Amino acid sequence: MISPEILRRYPYFAGVDEASLRLLAMIAEEKLHIPAGTRLFDEGVPVKHLAIILSGEVNIQYLLGSGEMRTVDTLVGGDLLGFSAFITPYRYTGFGTTTQVTDLVLIDAKKLRDLCNSDPQLGYQLILEVAKLLAHRLEGARVQLAAV
Repeated sequence: MISPEILRRYPYFAGVDEASLRLLAMIAEEKLHIPAGTRLFDEGVPVKHLAIILSGEVNIQYLLGSGEMRTVDTLVGGDLLGFSAFITPYRYTGFGTTTQVTDLVLIDAKKLRDLCNSDPQLGYQLILEVAKLLAHRLEGARVQLAAV
């Protein structure tokens, strides 16, 4: 469990009421001092957590048909990681590797989905934020791939 105030710092939770924020905080934990070069997840692996990067940096990469690993985005403090926690089949769509010592808040994906199902207002608010995030990331990936 973490303090609800940690979540309140991030715009993803701005529209979430206090009671729901407390419930979110109860299914979250901090994971601190993850070394640079740590693979956080692989493409196709089930998503166990929605993460908020507190500090540090994570490269998001895709494996191209040529076998080349291409970095399409670099996430930093304040960014969300693991949006696939909301989208079936709940699997990562790329690879994530830290490039600096990184601190995360991890929100249990299954418990988060259950909470959103029981609190539709919370679910709606978080899905709106994830949709904004996806639109931004897709645009970034398009720009990266167009530059090739």
